Amino acid sequence: MNRVERVYRALKIEEADKVPKGELGIHDELVSALLGEPVGSSFEAHVRVRELLNMDLVNLGLEGGPRTECIGVTKEGYPIYRNWLGAEWVESGKTQRYLKYALSTVEEMEQFHMPDISLFNASRIRKWVEQTDFCVFAQVGGVFDSIYPYMGLTNYVKALYLYPNALKHVIEEVYRFNLEVIKMFAETGAHVILVGDDIAYDNGPFLPPSLLRKYVFPYLAGEAEAAHRLNLPVILHSDGNITPLMEDIVKAGFDGLQSLQPNAGVNIVEIKKRWGSRLCLMGNVDLDYLLPLGKPEDVEAEVKRLMREVAPGGGYILSTTNVLTRYVPPENALAMYGAAEKYGKYPINI
Repeated sequence: MNRVERVYRALKIEEADKVPKGELGIHDELVSALLGEPVGSSFEAHVRVRELLNMDLVNLGLEGGPRTECIGVTKEGYPIYRNWLGAEWVESGKTQRYLKYALSTVEEMEQFHMPDISLFNASRIRKWVEQTDFCVFAQVGGVFDSIYPYMGLTNYVKALYLYPNALKHVIEEVYRFNLEVIKMFAETGAHVILVGDDIAYDNGPFLPPSLLRKYVFPYLAGEAEAAHRLNLPVILHSDGNITPLMEDIVKAGFDGLQSLQPNAGVNIVEIKKRWGSRLCLMGNVDLDYLLPLGKPEDVEAEVKRLMREVAPGGGYILSTTNVLTRYVPPENALAMYGAAEKYGKYPINI
């Protein structure tokens, strides 16, 4: 069974030859540590590291677009950037701190337009499709965390109540653009669409579910429908405690859900029991403590648990809750993927 077939089998909630596995991203520093050499050709290095870890997939996004320029540095030496909308922020390497929001007035919201799709391309996706046998995920944004950074979360919430029509214009502009992106990805040969929209934090949804159902979920459902019209399965990624939103995610038409963050209170075993016949689950390997700070034997034990409690019956893809970061020791990444290869063969018998 090849890698694409293995992932597709999981997305159909069926058992493959083994549990598919892979990441939404791997930081270059970890790639270098795993390969034991500097990352030269990024493409070749990222292919090799995924082969080393026996991964089945790669996740990529758009390239190109309007330029972001560096306009200075802070007194601490961090760069200050300005994007095409005029937003300005400081990039510390770990966090972004906005100095100026792009959509701070009603007039700016009403006049907002996304850039022309012709400024973007999906050449990396095409390269991975044509030159490798990995299942290629193509990531597009949603209509929540693609928008609120333009104005700040507090101003976004105010706009929901005070300027709903202006905010809806922004949402619909982003949604229209996202549909064009999905079409581009399909034409480029992507195998799976991944919609990245963080709609929750550790304590629960960012907005009351009633507002998410009015301003977010209809558009997420539209993106899922667009992918399905193009015969592509679609997965939602959201960090945080999404448990209160599970029925909404299923109703939106997604084939899978990625992250399932345990330190945010997400119990993947309970979610598997309740929604596992309707939704493929991907993730749940902890990035807050286990992978960066735990021991390899702890990592192996957790992967073994997931294989025993979540993988049977299909519908599970092993991954971290987000990406393999630079803070993950290479021995823990090797332990995670080695354990998956060891214990993840169907039928599961642990």
